[in-house]
Amino acid sequence: AAEVRRFCAACGQRAPTPDDYSTRAHAAELLGHVTDVDGRTLRTLRTLVARPGFLTVEHLRGRRASYLRPLQLFLVLNVALFFAAPHLPLFSYSLANYLEHAPPSPALVRALVGTPTPAYAAAFDATVETLRKSLVILFVPAFALVLRVATRGRAARPGVPHRYGEHVVFALNALAFAWLLLVGWGIVAELPRGAVGGVVHAALALLVLLSFGAAPLWFHLALRRAYALSNAGALALLVLSSVSGLAFLVAYRSLMFFATWLVLRVR
Repeated sequence: AAEVRRFCAACGQRAPTPDDYSTRAHAAELLGHVTDVDGRTLRTLRTLVARPGFLTVEHLRGRRASYLRPLQLFLVLNVALFFAAPHLPLFSYSLANYLEHAPPSPALVRALVGTPTPAYAAAFDATVETLRKSLVILFVPAFALVLRVATRGRAARPGVPHRYGEHVVFALNALAFAWLLLVGWGIVAELPRGAVGGVVHAALALLVLLSFGAAPLWFHLALRRAYALSNAGALALLVLSSVSGLAFLVAYRSLMFFATWLVLRVR
């Protein structure tokens, strides 16, 4: 009888218990939704690396059951990035760096913050790190917008990004690959040489370096496959995307400063 009461007689669902609403239960549910640990995560990562652009094509053609959804994949690697590489030296967002290097102008930074106290500098660095992790998702709509504008004159074709939301799918997958490279870089950078030996550490560093060297080829192949482009067309779109990406990195660095400054100002 006790076993029967655990399930609803009408719909067959398990009856809720107080444990279902614990912090542990919520965390487990979130982890399950994000990672969907049933073999699809590793299969998705393997396909992402070995078959550039294939995940986008499969998703747009409705063949989605075998892989993580694009947003899931992006979030998994975004979390992995900030756990595996908390001090990755892509761009420094510390107040000390802003006071010395643009963008924005160091003169403007000094005009806004004056002579910062150690306490203010520590609060700035902690806040900007939090915002950086939260707002990194902005890279996705920005990249998708560039792709949408660059391909706006093309006729719609099955399985090829055409509407803005379809470009978002490609942007999520492409940035997930970039994040995966950064995760590898971060792991090697944080790994003590003594833990694996100098030779192994050097081999891992070389592997990461070769991966970054091959990244332009990966993006070229991904654009060619996902957008059904010629080699020349994919190369042109790659160059445009790269230039736009660098511009957005500059804008993002400025955004991080002004957002952090405003947060500390209103506290």
